[in-house]
Amino acid sequence: MRRPLLVATCLLLLSMAGCKGKSEKGTAAAGNQVAARVARLYFESPAMLLVAEPRNLQLPQNAAGAIPIVVRELLKGPVNPALTRAYPEDTFVRGAFLLPDGTVFVDLGGATLTRGWATGSHEELMAVYSMIQTLAANFVEVKRVRILVNGVVAETLAG
Repeated sequence: MRRPLLVATCLLLLSMAGCKGKSEKGTAAAGNQVAARVARLYFESPAMLLVAEPRNLQLPQNAAGAIPIVVRELLKGPVNPALTRAYPEDTFVRGAFLLPDGTVFVDLGGATLTRGWATGSHEELMAVYSMIQTLAANFVEVKRVRILVNGVVAETLAG
């Protein structure tokens, strides 16, 4: 009498474990798995054009989780000394969010951007395009990019 009950309990536990494994494939946990991927970060070349610098990064599979990591890596600047840093060294990511409609909000902070980055229009334009190109090249979900400074839409990065 005990043996059939034990067998039934084991079968029930096995079937529940099998169902759990199948259902997790479509969950957020499956999309948050981290794997090494090559991200293309865009920086200004001596020819005054944006060029890609590939980086191996540990990124979540979902774009919403990977975007802040890629933006942080972009703000570190290029490894290649021939390329130009796009943002001031003290710039950091306060947040980066992907909305369902494909809009990415990147909220930047740092003393230089807060005070007003005393730079020219070319450098400002290259910084904006560097961010846009990096996000668009790495994430097919991205349709629009909005850059904020300290949580506020800024008319200009240069101040």
